[in-house]
Amino acid sequence: MAPNHGIIHYKTDARHNKMESFFKEFFVFNKNIPTNSSNPWQPPTDVYETPDEIVVKMSISGTKSEDIQVAFSDEILTISGYRNDTSPHEKTCFYQVEIRYGYFERSIFIPKPVNKDNIQAVYKDGFLVVVLPKAEQQPAKTFSIKINIQQ
Repeated sequence: MAPNHGIIHYKTDARHNKMESFFKEFFVFNKNIPTNSSNPWQPPTDVYETPDEIVVKMSISGTKSEDIQVAFSDEILTISGYRNDTSPHEKTCFYQVEIRYGYFERSIFIPKPVNKDNIQAVYKDGFLVVVLPKAEQQPAKTFSIKINIQQ
């Protein structure tokens, strides 16, 4: 039998390895989600185009409509707001933390001209839907440019 030389061997079972793996994944995953960060978080958002509109759909359930702002300037749609944690219970031990609270903001580049006067936003069932009607694109005008020849 080989000498042990003071090394202690621990027997691990599959259950222990599974729990250790779970905790590693949990803490690595949540490293990038600070719970008390002053940086705004970004709600999941879909942006898609129909023949007549560009639609932005944002998931912000639990946010009061009066806490949401929508602005459009220089081809950028900015949606911002604040979601409070209104849970009545005291939180002493978290098993999972995925829901973000606090200030959020998304700025989305709108790649086509839109009719700024007819933009509409509706908040229903936890989704904010902003509809940006496309502007009539003017056909490109072709014109000649006189070339000045210098000698």
